[in-house]
Amino acid sequence: MILDKFLNLKGTSIQGYLHLENIGIVCRIESKNQKAICPRCGLESDKLHQNHRHLVKDLPISGQPVYLQVNRRQFKCDNCRKPFSEELDFVAKKRTYTKRLAENILEQLKEGDILNVSRRNDVTEEEIQRMIEDIAEEIRFFGLSYAIDGSYKGWNPYRERHWAIFVNCFLSKAN
Repeated sequence: MILDKFLNLKGTSIQGYLHLENIGIVCRIESKNQKAICPRCGLESDKLHQNHRHLVKDLPISGQPVYLQVNRRQFKCDNCRKPFSEELDFVAKKRTYTKRLAENILEQLKEGDILNVSRRNDVTEEEIQRMIEDIAEEIRFFGLSYAIDGSYKGWNPYRERHWAIFVNCFLSKAN
């Protein structure tokens, strides 16, 4: 299907799609993998336990918002006897947006503020804050020292601008 090429999500296939007026494109996708690796013991399992469908926001196509209806399957490990959810390369656990959308939004923050970037991308300011926290956690994981400075006040009746600055503490250079 041509949408498979547009979405470019390796290891997945589009099962169907809808174009909903005033909403965007909704693609139903599934992993091509028939097995998943248990996070507890590291063994592979093909025992499907449950299906869990989630709606995930992705990068737009031709100016149209794109939503992915993702089936994050739950498998049962033969060794541990415990159920576990499959890992998906393109979306982090407990997130409602793809990793590439988060990367795109973080790039936009270099030239804008949280409020305007959230409006432009139809995501909440809280989601952008979560994206910033996720990238800060990744930076800490690799042993780098970065600081995040900015103004984030949650609910704001005056709709003041929120902003974030990433600073490399070793080089004293804004990123």
